[in-house]
Amino acid sequence: MTIGILGGGVWGSALARVLSQNTVKIYVRDENLVKSINEHKINPKLKYSSFNENVSATSVLNDLQNVEYLFIALPAQNIREVIQDSGLHNKNHNVVICSKGIEISSSKFLTEVIKEVLPYKTLSILSGPSFSNEVSQNLPTAVTLATSKKISFDEISSLISNKNFRMYYSNDLIGTELGGALKNIYAIAAGIAQGLNLGENAKSALISRSFVEMTRFAETFKANKNTLFGLSGLGDLILTCGSHSSRNTQFGIKIASSKYENFSDLLQSQEVTEGYYTVEAVYNISKKNKIEMPIMESVYNILYNKYDLKEELTKLLNRPLKEEKI
Repeated sequence: MTIGILGGGVWGSALARVLSQNTVKIYVRDENLVKSINEHKINPKLKYSSFNENVSATSVLNDLQNVEYLFIALPAQNIREVIQDSGLHNKNHNVVICSKGIEISSSKFLTEVIKEVLPYKTLSILSGPSFSNEVSQNLPTAVTLATSKKISFDEISSLISNKNFRMYYSNDLIGTELGGALKNIYAIAAGIAQGLNLGENAKSALISRSFVEMTRFAETFKANKNTLFGLSGLGDLILTCGSHSSRNTQFGIKIASSKYENFSDLLQSQEVTEGYYTVEAVYNISKKNKIEMPIMESVYNILYNKYDLKEELTKLLNRPLKEEKI
């Protein structure tokens, strides 16, 4: 059996290692990276890890047309562009979305994007607290795999022999994908709080209230609240907001610590920062559906309207006193 992985970044490469008891083919645009994987069995961006002989790379997207399982690990904003004009129209694909985000141009969730651009046999979501470098080093990791049918979960689980990569079953696709997308927004907020030296008390309060906003948003779209309390919601939020290894948290720290006229240079200086893009989509969706998300709005105003960081913080602290609810 051959497994296809769309995306040769650190996450796609980490997944290739996890799945490497099977034949794995990674789609990568960069010819130099294709050569590195095929000839030297390494992705230079993925530290301390190499691939076995089962893993190869290609820059020809149609080479993945007949794979039985297709794992999508592309940046969320690139998925439609890469797939829609490809020859991947095989209704026998079992598609697993491993990307985290919401499409800005359409304000559509990734499951909706895939339904529009790619035929498939089954559709699943893989999400949870999983830094790529740790997964590739075989450090213990637990994630959520959401599928509409338990048999699909069992079949995908059987592809992985690595006992340090543990998957938990959920049938809540929307809750699983929204937890993974939304947490990146709040990691930026946590990074800003850290960059402003607001202290651990403030950071803890921020994470707690961020979780409330995530749950409120997800429930609007019929997600199961319990899903958000699991690995793909609270678990991923804690990891992303609490670690210096998080790109989104680092982005927030740099915003608070430096003077930027715009954020394009900062965005280009590091790996894809999904939270920057996701917050625009979530802002538009929340306004349309009248969902109260003050922390998210502050992040949006800082990133897109160039609002002053300390003024936004003051506005949050001066919100009316109310009963705490989740």
